[in-house]
Amino acid sequence: MKKYRILFLVLLLSLTIFRLFYIKSFNLSPDEAYYWDWSRNPSLSYYTHPPMVAYIIRIFTLIGRDSEFWVRLGAVLLALGVSILIYLLARDIFKSERIAFFSVLLLNITLGFAIGALIITPDVPLVFFWMLSLCFLYKASERGNRGWWYPLGVAVGLGLLSKYTMVLFFPCALLFLLLSGKNRKWLKCKEPYLALVIAFLIFLPVIIWNYNHGWVSFAKQLSHGLGRRGFPLRNLGDYLGSQAGIISPLLFFGLLYSMIKGFHLRTKEKRDNLLLLSCFSLPIFFFFLLTSLRSKVEANWPAMGYLSAIVLLSVFLFAIEKKRKKIALVLLIFLTSLSFTILAHSFPLLPPKIKPINWLYGWKELGREVSRLKKEMSEESFIFAPRHQLAAEIAFYTDEKYQTYEMDSQYGKDYWGNIDFLKGRDALFVTYSDYDELTFVSSHFSSLKKEKDIPIFRKGEKIKAFSIYRCRNYLGGLFHD
Repeated sequence: MKKYRILFLVLLLSLTIFRLFYIKSFNLSPDEAYYWDWSRNPSLSYYTHPPMVAYIIRIFTLIGRDSEFWVRLGAVLLALGVSILIYLLARDIFKSERIAFFSVLLLNITLGFAIGALIITPDVPLVFFWMLSLCFLYKASERGNRGWWYPLGVAVGLGLLSKYTMVLFFPCALLFLLLSGKNRKWLKCKEPYLALVIAFLIFLPVIIWNYNHGWVSFAKQLSHGLGRRGFPLRNLGDYLGSQAGIISPLLFFGLLYSMIKGFHLRTKEKRDNLLLLSCFSLPIFFFFLLTSLRSKVEANWPAMGYLSAIVLLSVFLFAIEKKRKKIALVLLIFLTSLSFTILAHSFPLLPPKIKPINWLYGWKELGREVSRLKKEMSEESFIFAPRHQLAAEIAFYTDEKYQTYEMDSQYGKDYWGNIDFLKGRDALFVTYSDYDELTFVSSHFSSLKKEKDIPIFRKGEKIKAFSIYRCRNYLGGLFHD
């Protein structure tokens, strides 16, 4: 089995080197720029998410500089960490280097994980701390060592600082302890409850921030996930389609089959190793399936549930007795998944009509032009935009990384505080060319005049356009409800 350990190391080294070179080759996505803007305005938490992603970006940009490479370096290293953790968990549970290696291989050719290893979002630290927590829970349950509950509490707390969906770890863990005859005893011990206290104390800064901001972040996430939006059957179809797309169709159905079979075999054979992996996969999938009947579910929300399902799939693939059937199925899954992953890394070759890819283009050109115009104005002048993501892209790609304000006060309250000091100053207003609320903007200045239109082309086709306006004498009131 030593050969699988060597293959594992070669795989991780090759992927990590590739990712380190690749992450600097394309513009930050709007969300990445937004999280970078968080990182230079440290806070206990933020409007849309807890602060972990901002802290990670802050650490690496302080070590290096404000560039695509250093902003995304945390994503590459955390993806490496997730691969190592899933390898160790699969090897320890099933005593097989082969299953461990193929679990890592399946993980890294999954479209969603391949993208997440290149682009920094809150999901990146979430899946890392979810996987770390699962490893600690396995150690506690398998070895019966009370000491493992304390690092578990720390890992869960750090996961909660990454993304609110880490809270789903609690019902999954409770379900496992209730169903496992051997581990039900832990519900009568103090250690799991002390782990809860540790996790709560680590998460406490986010609670304090929300208390001081009228619980705005909690309210937003609850309304986002539980508010009734759209038609149930359409949302359900979108959910299943997005999961098949972000995972790759054949692999998605293989993972779903593995989750269900894991629960079935556990009931039949009383295998706690299968129960552990199933409890942290199938309930998450069905939770978001039920959520989709009320509201639209984003493709990335159930991501952490597929980690343990990938280990289950590797186990069941190699449990097939007929060798030819096994080889054919393994090749089919790997080839289809790999084709989707290669497609994700070939976005410069994709046509402009694929709109999500277009979000990665044009920011440097816009930043250069805004920088040029800003230098023609007084030092006290400021830049603003109608949306937080556009403001963050401008801030990142201007020469001096200018603080760029945005008009949506819900996002702005993250870190600005009172900005009445801007009154009386001139400004540059940067927006998309189809912006239709210029009358509202102009009412907050003595005058407003279009300075320039900036069309953005890719492969000879216009994909978007920006307009820049010069504004004189800010009168106040623009950035508040």
